[in-house]
Amino acid sequence: MGFFKNYRVYVLTSVAYLGSLLFGFDTGVMGSVLALSSFKEDFGLPTDSSGFASSKNAQVSSNVVSLLTAGCFFGSIIAAYLNDRIGRRFSLMIFSLVFLVGAAVQVGAHHAIGVIYGGRVIAGLGIGGMSAITPVFVSENCPPEIRGRVAGLFQEFLVIGSTFAYWLDYGVSLRVAPGTKQWRIPVAIQLIPGGLMLIGLFFLTESPRWLMGQGRHDEAHASLAYIRNEPAESESVLKELAEIRAALEEEMSMTEGVTWKEALSKGTRERFILAFCIMFWQQFSGTNSIGYYAPQIFQTVGVSKTNSSLFATGVYGSVKVVMTLIFLLVGIDFIGRKKALVGGAMWMAAMMFIIGAVLATHPPDTDSSSVSPASMGMVVMIYLYVIGYSASWGPTPWVYVSEIFPTRLRAYGVGLAAATQWLFNFVITEITPRAVNHIGWRTFLMFGIFCLAMGVFAVLFIKETKGRSLEDMDVLFGTVDQVQRNADVEQVLGKTRVAHMEDAEEEERAQRNNSTAAAKETRAETQ
Repeated sequence: MGFFKNYRVYVLTSVAYLGSLLFGFDTGVMGSVLALSSFKEDFGLPTDSSGFASSKNAQVSSNVVSLLTAGCFFGSIIAAYLNDRIGRRFSLMIFSLVFLVGAAVQVGAHHAIGVIYGGRVIAGLGIGGMSAITPVFVSENCPPEIRGRVAGLFQEFLVIGSTFAYWLDYGVSLRVAPGTKQWRIPVAIQLIPGGLMLIGLFFLTESPRWLMGQGRHDEAHASLAYIRNEPAESESVLKELAEIRAALEEEMSMTEGVTWKEALSKGTRERFILAFCIMFWQQFSGTNSIGYYAPQIFQTVGVSKTNSSLFATGVYGSVKVVMTLIFLLVGIDFIGRKKALVGGAMWMAAMMFIIGAVLATHPPDTDSSSVSPASMGMVVMIYLYVIGYSASWGPTPWVYVSEIFPTRLRAYGVGLAAATQWLFNFVITEITPRAVNHIGWRTFLMFGIFCLAMGVFAVLFIKETKGRSLEDMDVLFGTVDQVQRNADVEQVLGKTRVAHMEDAEEEERAQRNNSTAAAKETRAETQ
C-alpha cells in the first residue's frame, strides 16, 4: 500500500537517477573498453600486454578515466549555483544536454585519442552536475520513512549502469568481431538513457522545498500535495508544509538572509565539514580503483585473459547490484546510517589486507594458461570486499549528505560533497594504475589502512539520521532546539488555519450574496 501511495516519488526517482545510471555506465564502460584490443589498435596503443604492465597503456587508462572525473568536479561546482538559482528540474535538463554532447563526441572519435579525452571532459561536466543535483531533488521529495532506501537508489542505479557496461563489453568482446564497431557500440549505448532522462524531466514537478525557498508558497503547496498523493487540504500535507516554512523562516531570521554567515554558523559548519570528510573517505576506500579498472585489476591478480577478466568484472558488478538492493530494502532504514558505515569499514579493511597478503606471498604467473588457487582466492576476496562496500559506504554517504543540510543550503552542501567526491575520485584514478604498476600488493594494504581510519571517523563524528524529517536535522545538529521548532510549526499552522477559515468565510459570504441576488431577481420577474 505504501508503495502505491508513494508511486509518484518512485517515478520521480527513476527519472532523476538515470543521471546516476549514466555516471555508473560511463565510468564502467571505458574501464572495460580500454582492455579491448580493438580499442588499443584504433588508437595506437600496445596490444601485447595485459593489465597495467605497459606504462603507455597505464597512462592512457589513467587519462581517459581521470579526465571524466575532472569534468565531473567542475560540473558539480557549477551545479551548486544553478541548482539554487533556477531549480532542480531545469538544472538537470541543462546537464543532461551537456552529457549528450560529450557522449556524442566520444562515439565520433576515430584514431585521435585527444577526441576521446575531450568527449570525456564534456560528458564529465554533465555527469558531475547531475550527481550534485539528483540526491537533492530526490531527498526533498521523499517522506522520511522511506527516504533512506529511495535516496540510496542513487547507488543502485549507479551500479546497475556500471554492471550493464561490464556485461555489454564482455558481450561485444565475444560476439562482435575485433574492429572499430566493437568498442564504439558500448560507448554509443549511453545516449539512450541520456535521452530518456531529458524527455522524462519534462513530466516531473519542481521540488516543493525549493519552491518554498523562492517564496512561491502556492506552487510549493500544490507540488507537495501532488508528490504525496494527498488532497491539498490534508492534515499531513499542511503539517509538512508548515515544518518546511518554519525551518526556512528560522534560517532567515538567524542569518538575516546572508547565506555565507549561515554556512559558518554553529551546527551548520559541522555539516559542511562532515559532507567533505564522508566523501573523502568514500573515495579512499579503494572501491573506485577496482570499479574503474576492474578488468586490469583482475588481470593483475591472475585472471590474465581479456575475456576471463571481463567476465570476472561482470560478476563483480552483479554482486554490487544485488547487495546494494538488499541493503536498501532491509538495511539502511532499519540498522541506520552510522552502524552501516562503521561495520562496512571494518569489513572492507579486512578484505583489503587479505588481498594484499595473498598477492605478496603468491604473485600470479601471467604466462600461465590457468588461474591459480591463490588468484581465485583473491577474486573471491574482491567480491567479499564489494559486498561490504555495497552495504555501507556505497549508498550511505549519498543518502547522508542529501538529508543533513537546511533547505536554503542543501544545494551548496550536496554540491560540496559531490565536488569532494569527484576531486578525490580524480586523485584515485590518477594514482591507481601507477600504484599497481610500481608498488603492487602494497596498494591493497594502503586501502586497507584507509578503511580502518574511516571506520574510526564514523564512530567519532557521524550522527544518526534514520527516521528523521529533513527539518529535524536542524534540531539534531543543534541549530535550533525542539521546543522552539514546535512553537514555530504551531505558529505557521495557526496562520494557515486562520487563512483557510478566512477564505472559507469569504466564499460563504459570496455564496450568500449570490443567493440573495438570485432571490431578488426571481421576485422582480414574478412581479
